[in-house]
Amino acid sequence: MNRPRATIGKRNIQQHKREKAQAKQERKAARRLENGGEVAVTSVEATETELIEELAAVHTAAEMASISPEEFEERREQIRRQLEQLEQLEQLEQLEQLEQLEQLEGRGP
Repeated sequence: MNRPRATIGKRNIQQHKREKAQAKQERKAARRLENGGEVAVTSVEATETELIEELAAVHTAAEMASISPEEFEERREQIRRQLEQLEQLEQLEQLEQLEQLEQLEGRGP
């Protein structure tokens, strides 16, 4: 049998690092705003593959009863929101690329 706790622990550590990096970014952005500068805050997110692997690990942990049902629901919802954000970002990038392509075609011969 695999050792899912080690994998889950590693994922928890990675998630904690991402959250810590995001908090640090937000603090820096707040300081810049206080100084009158404009800031675009970007969040630190995992890749889609990492999120799907994390979701699988959460399901495994729930099946083994190593996390409570409440924690399972909370973590599952958090992962779902992150996946939705990634999807929205991808759609935005595709839209921007389409607009750039249309501009290039409009300037063509």
